[in-house]
Amino acid sequence: MIVGFIGFGEVSSTISNILSRNGIQTVTVVKGRSEKTNIRAIKSDVQIIDSYDALVKGSDVVISANSPANALNVAKKVSKLMDNGIYIDLNNVSPDTTLKMSQLFEKPQETLPKIEEKHSFFKKQEDVDMRNMFVDGAIIGKVSNDSTTILFSGQRSGDLAILNNYGLNIMIVSNKPGDVSTLKTLRSLYTKGVSAVLMEAYEASKEIGMVDQLFEILSLTEGETFEEKSKSRIRNSYKNSNRKVEEMDEALEFLDKISPKGKKNFMTKAARDKFNDVK
Repeated sequence: MIVGFIGFGEVSSTISNILSRNGIQTVTVVKGRSEKTNIRAIKSDVQIIDSYDALVKGSDVVISANSPANALNVAKKVSKLMDNGIYIDLNNVSPDTTLKMSQLFEKPQETLPKIEEKHSFFKKQEDVDMRNMFVDGAIIGKVSNDSTTILFSGQRSGDLAILNNYGLNIMIVSNKPGDVSTLKTLRSLYTKGVSAVLMEAYEASKEIGMVDQLFEILSLTEGETFEEKSKSRIRNSYKNSNRKVEEMDEALEFLDKISPKGKKNFMTKAARDKFNDVK
């Protein structure tokens, strides 16, 4: 089995390293990417290849983990190249964006190529709808944690359960694209809202020299590990503030669509503005 990664940040490198350690060949393209990405790829077990065309056509599974702003454009390009296999989007995008991507991979049954299987895992089954190769994915928890759960939904999501045998912790939610992105967006509203408030409290305590006291008093009610987890969350929020702004834009798009007319989603907008202020 070959798994190709479009985008090779922390998410892709972590998954790639887990799969490589467990016998799966992984590939990526770093041409035109940042020096940091190039170094990360060189230090990992991933095979670096020359073009995205070769990656898409030579991989059994293609994973897109770049940014919410690029997710749809990447899916458009891949859908034109992909004849079979599975395309997984792991970006934090709204359910609407997810459904737009899923539609790109819908192919009329009569236009599907005759598949000569390279791996028995991908052998066509009569109860699998081969018309859509798109799978909606989400990582739940800290990316660098090997035990992190990955959620999947989509017509081909059931095929991915085999990755549990290769070091990943996969949970199949449904066969409907968009179900995972909806859960991901709801979770994002909570976690990023908490992060924004935590950043502001931390900044205020830093101004008056009471950072230690802040975490000490909060730990009394939030638990012994609260300080460690909170500081990790704060560092991550500052480090990835650009991406978090994009993710909150996607979340606001979701809220605006489902909310009653005239309702103002003040808290989510405030969290988005907080991340924007520090990017």
